[in-house]
Amino acid sequence: MRKTLLTMVAMLATSGAVMAQNGITEVPDADMLGTMATAMSPNGRYIGGSVYATNGGFLFDRETKKVQMYDALDVNTDLQIKSISNDGLAVGWNGPACTFDFNTNTVKSFGAADQYLFIGISPNGKLIVGARYDGDDAQGTPCYFSNGTPVDLPQSSDKFLGYNSDGASALSVSDDSLISGYYVDNMATRPATLWALNKDGKTFSSYPISRRFFASSMESTMPYVIFSCDQTVMSANGKWLAVNFEKYIGQWESVKGVARYNTENDSVDFFIANEDDDRFADVGTETYAFAVSNDGTVVGFYGSAFESRVAYRWKKGEADIERLATAFPGATRLAAYDEGGFNTPSGISADGRYISGFGYAADTTAEVEDGEEPQRNWVSWILDTEDPAASVGTGVEKVQVNKANAASVRARYAIDGTKRQSKFKGLNILQLTNGKAIKTIEK
Repeated sequence: MRKTLLTMVAMLATSGAVMAQNGITEVPDADMLGTMATAMSPNGRYIGGSVYATNGGFLFDRETKKVQMYDALDVNTDLQIKSISNDGLAVGWNGPACTFDFNTNTVKSFGAADQYLFIGISPNGKLIVGARYDGDDAQGTPCYFSNGTPVDLPQSSDKFLGYNSDGASALSVSDDSLISGYYVDNMATRPATLWALNKDGKTFSSYPISRRFFASSMESTMPYVIFSCDQTVMSANGKWLAVNFEKYIGQWESVKGVARYNTENDSVDFFIANEDDDRFADVGTETYAFAVSNDGTVVGFYGSAFESRVAYRWKKGEADIERLATAFPGATRLAAYDEGGFNTPSGISADGRYISGFGYAADTTAEVEDGEEPQRNWVSWILDTEDPAASVGTGVEKVQVNKANAASVRARYAIDGTKRQSKFKGLNILQLTNGKAIKTIEK
């Protein structure tokens, strides 16, 4: 993916009441800007993500309850925070690749806009991974970064991969320097791969797990035909890799599911939702994973990427996923986020205790007039799964999605305001039927 976004300038501090209720802590947002958490540090202390109203970003310290906001230069700037180390150093971009240091209140940029992508950082903060882009290299070269200088990761030959590679990117990295990422094949899919550190402690070797488990085309004769393998994310200890995939089940018909790959014994578990299961009747069967703990617990959402979605966790050793609001009925805000239609778990601590994400829900702290509905906004949340209050309740058997809130896409636009009829590469601006607008990056 070549990034087409611009730059950032300022770092501000903000304060506000921290809402904590039955295991749920919400990021303070006194100005109702709307926060959308996209990353959590492996120790569960820091979360970060985007600010809806400003196109900026934020970092939040769960222990001190402090939040820092990062402002963009203009409306064309879209700051992204992609990964956070245990000591509060985040990586991402806003034009140039950037590091965001919570403890020193400093932001540092590297290279020019569109030159580098910082996507992952190791839990100890020693290794940053991503990609570099030179000239017409639209798909990128996978790299790790040494003091901000890219060092290319090796790529397998097309003959070995079994398809023509158009580029690659590194996405996440463990403390022992195991790196996950993807290749871009000639059908614009992204088969998963790993890079492992060699015995010399300096160089890496590429290991495309997709070569064994994921097919690169619909014509594949593999026993388990998986056409597309998308986002991957590594557990902090490097044992588990969560993978999003698309399986073709007929001509131009597919289902989207998640896989949990064990890097130690080269095995994989797959989950594809059963369309006859009542749990998926109101929201849909697409399933996405965004984070995995050291014991293999995966978190993400099921439903639809552009319409209603519900938060889940998939515990190691279990064949089925479980709705978070069902697992933790005392944390009633989880059900409220689900009802809002966009509940998205995006992080889990290494020990599995803390889960973070964002949703679209009513502000429970705001005062409203009699007969008026409370204002809804994007809110970032952290669930403490060990809080006894979170597990006490009557249970939630079926999600009731408010279709007025779980809006569908009404129109799609490019950044210059041109209306588009379908997805296109780069920044897509989606106008929803509830009047909201969201931005997505298509690869």
